[in-house]
Amino acid sequence: MSDSPRVLIYGGSGYTGKLIAECMALRNMPFYFVGRSKEKLEAALAIVEERLGRKAPATIVQAANTREELLPLFNKVEVVINVAGPFMQLAWPVVETCLETNCHYLDTTGEQDFVIAVRDQYGKAFAEKNLLLSPANSYMWCAGALAAEVVLETEGVDSLDLTYQINDALPSQASTKSFLRMVNNPQYLLKNNEMITWQGDRHFTINVPHMSQPALALPWSGGCEPVWYEHDDRVMNCKVLTAFGDEIIENVVALIHRFNKESVGMNQEQKEILTNQFGDEMTPAEPPKDSPDIHRTVITCIGQGRQVTTVFPLSLNAPYTFTGEICTEATERLLNGEIKAVGFQSAAGAFGHRELIEKFHKLGYMNNPWL
Repeated sequence: MSDSPRVLIYGGSGYTGKLIAECMALRNMPFYFVGRSKEKLEAALAIVEERLGRKAPATIVQAANTREELLPLFNKVEVVINVAGPFMQLAWPVVETCLETNCHYLDTTGEQDFVIAVRDQYGKAFAEKNLLLSPANSYMWCAGALAAEVVLETEGVDSLDLTYQINDALPSQASTKSFLRMVNNPQYLLKNNEMITWQGDRHFTINVPHMSQPALALPWSGGCEPVWYEHDDRVMNCKVLTAFGDEIIENVVALIHRFNKESVGMNQEQKEILTNQFGDEMTPAEPPKDSPDIHRTVITCIGQGRQVTTVFPLSLNAPYTFTGEICTEATERLLNGEIKAVGFQSAAGAFGHRELIEKFHKLGYMNNPWL
């Protein structure tokens, strides 16, 4: 592979950015490591290189989140991976500059409202340029789309009921802010081909096949699976619930009630500032890198149709590191021209669910139902 970077990680100094950088380096893929603070980028890269035990093929560049500073950088690459969130607050210059410079756009958002907005505003324009627009190219909500596609192979399935359950969750600072801003905004599920809102100020009790006890869950932004399938003729119903551990779920519900009380009379900008403050309180420090032996998750997809019901559990370990792997795998496939669909797509839609599951099974991350 050429020594000249063809991919750029923007917002790379955070928890997820370091994981993506590490995965890129493990495949010897050169990349630009870009963000607003050179000092933070250097400190982040030092951590990545300590994990690797060697130098990473990274070029650090300081750049503000503006078209003027991003444009000359994006003109040098083919793929941009955006890790700077909350995305509804920060991602728009990155998306727009990607479109202008003919770059494929990947990000790691979990914010359902941003995914809907970017689909509606730019999905067609990216498709017309034969470019990929793939938000949520991450554990949440890529893994659910992979499980859903397996279930949709069963003839007659038209309804998807997904749950994410994870042991010993480690939400990062940025993801906490993203999810808190979303759980205090409308969250949608797909019902009878229409997007309707969840009740956002309560938790739900779920039962998943691999657990002997029920668990508490939240829509946790609503998920992107309802967005992936909103305009898919195969699917008329789709909902997602997430169980990150009862204590975390109870704490988030308490914060929602606090938000509802403190945000009375605020405009949207003030509400966004408030949820950022909540995020700083809830996750004051960056968590350690996740472990395949401790941090395990099962994404269960129940499929139903008129005459059929089926269940598929997708087992996955080290889900945050998996986010780094899916971004790296997507980038490698894009650079090699291995793409099945352009425009607004999940990773499953862009690269094929069988291909991705088989790859990540070989890498040791997930089960393979076809073996």
